[in-house]
Amino acid sequence: MRAGLIGLCLLVCWLPALCHSAEWRVGLAQEIITPTEMVWLSGYGGRNKPAEGKVHDLWAKAVVFEDAHQQQFILITCDLGSMYQELRDAVAKQAAKEFGIDPDVVLINISHTHCAPEIAKERIVFHRLSDAEEAKLQKYIDTELQPTLVRMIGRALADRQLAVLTFSQSSAEFAKNRRFPMDGGFVNQPYAEGVTDHDVPVLQVKTPEGQLRGIFFGYACHNTTLSFYQFCGDYAGFAQELIQQRHPGIIAGFVMGCGGDQNPYPRHGEEGLKHCRQHGTDLADAVDRALIGEAKVIHGPLKVARETVTLELEPLPPVAELAVVAAQTDSYPQRKAAYLMRQLQEHGTIELKQSCPLLAAKLGQELLFVAISGETVVDYSRFAKADFAGPAVWVAGYNDDVFAYLPSQRVLLEGGYEGRSGIVHQLTPTPFLPSVEDRVRGGVKRLVEQVSR
Repeated sequence: MRAGLIGLCLLVCWLPALCHSAEWRVGLAQEIITPTEMVWLSGYGGRNKPAEGKVHDLWAKAVVFEDAHQQQFILITCDLGSMYQELRDAVAKQAAKEFGIDPDVVLINISHTHCAPEIAKERIVFHRLSDAEEAKLQKYIDTELQPTLVRMIGRALADRQLAVLTFSQSSAEFAKNRRFPMDGGFVNQPYAEGVTDHDVPVLQVKTPEGQLRGIFFGYACHNTTLSFYQFCGDYAGFAQELIQQRHPGIIAGFVMGCGGDQNPYPRHGEEGLKHCRQHGTDLADAVDRALIGEAKVIHGPLKVARETVTLELEPLPPVAELAVVAAQTDSYPQRKAAYLMRQLQEHGTIELKQSCPLLAAKLGQELLFVAISGETVVDYSRFAKADFAGPAVWVAGYNDDVFAYLPSQRVLLEGGYEGRSGIVHQLTPTPFLPSVEDRVRGGVKRLVEQVSR
């Protein structure tokens, strides 16, 4: 009887704690997004043929967070090289129509693997694809990728169940700043003294009984270990694959951080695939270290806010100068100049502005998630972690619209590929004005204030 009374007391004490900890309903889903045809691959301008096979499948993962007040945040991660605003909006609006969600709470983060189908809008201008290759890519977007993402959101919504969320963090060291300073500017090679962010944020989704259901983890580094002609998720793909093997039955999703000026080293070459597997293992090991480390339980409520800031661009070169470059031998500057000339001829003017979508999600007092679009350089992650220190701060780049490299003021003024010259590969007309950092940080600050009230 005495033992029974003690057990009953423990049960009475334990049940309220269990109910309190399960403040969330979370749904998970995953889908293969590998193209059914061998299509053109993303990332490298030197591509001259379609994919020739695959190392492993490309995946999309979805997680729906819902608090006790039915506020939702829907995060989608994709093994893709790019994403553009019209496609993100089409997915969110179709999901809203079919499932009754708020389209503004849908965020699509891409890993930026350079071994995925080339879905970026820039391909039409800069890649000079044949009509047949372009048709295959458009068919993939319209009949495979977009419907799959919408369907996956529906599956994740249907999977919602009581959950406990915990957050922890570790680190991985293979990312290095790639902006090496030289007398004539910056070159793409590892710079040991450059700015980095080696944090590996890890969010766990568990049942109220403590069973692991999902892991979402981040890292700020380009997925550019590989440069061959096969579908592959690069190091992020191998990390997800390995985590799911180590923890059977779960879904693991990679969230790309502010890795615009970060590369994995070593990379490329005959041993590129070996390096890639090793980086994936290093990242998976970092996630496992976070799982056994001290974790913070995340309570509600959930607050989500979205804003699009307008970034100002430099003036166009004189039309006569553009015309001279457009008439030169085929090159990326020639293609960009010809594109701008066509825009002027068709529209009479070019708007020197670039939209930059932002999102903030506050999960109770424990976690602030900040999402910035574009190929975001690492400075923005460091800014946010300093500006909003208090809760854990997780900053993701490469969200919703990967329109161009998004430099900080420092990187812009320094110049180099991420600061200025990379714009020659983008539809964004000209480099950004020095106000770019203030515009982005100001927008993020407004969103954080909104979700922190």
